[in-house]
Amino acid sequence: MSDAVFAFSVSLLIISLEVPNTFEELKATIHNFVPFFATVALVFFFWYLQNEYFRNYGLNDGKVVFLNLALLALILFYAFPLKFLFTLLLSWFTGISFFSEVPKEGESILTQEQFPELIVFFSIGYAIIWFIFYLLYHHTFKKRKVLELTAVETAYLSNQRIDALVQVAIGLLSMVFSLLRLPLISGLCFLLLPVWLLVNNRHFKKQLKAVSGR
Repeated sequence: MSDAVFAFSVSLLIISLEVPNTFEELKATIHNFVPFFATVALVFFFWYLQNEYFRNYGLNDGKVVFLNLALLALILFYAFPLKFLFTLLLSWFTGISFFSEVPKEGESILTQEQFPELIVFFSIGYAIIWFIFYLLYHHTFKKRKVLELTAVETAYLSNQRIDALVQVAIGLLSMVFSLLRLPLISGLCFLLLPVWLLVNNRHFKKQLKAVSGR
């Protein structure tokens, strides 16, 4: 079921790429590949986390089913907006327009006033998705004795729970700065991600050594 929903979200993105009728349309489709790939990669990342959760813990009670449903609904809802976001960001960073259609005269893809709203929209989605993962990990952590998790497995689960909370915090921090009309600082909040991943990875390695007694 879950795999089918993730596959469906990717299928929707593929369907949005119309079959080209001319060589110019073919070039436009190829031009649009980078933001398309970035969107699929992010969808795949969340699919991997969700798949890993069920593979590792195998819980399937009512709470897990509800949280999984909420997660899948969010992924489906954000599929097309994510493609728009990646297309916009890649166009800004590279100076190359990845939009297949050029706005008409007098129109703009995104105004300066709309930019904070865009960040709020995606920051909320980012925070909610990671909060769902936190709830899944926390629910599993409370059942660690029933699941008979080893010390190493418990440490890994605990690390996943903390990581999800930090991801939620980064999303909420970005949202707050956007609401304060500080979009640049809001966007820079996501640069905390690689720093956190590096710090968390080192901390988890030390934790594993302590647990395993090495």
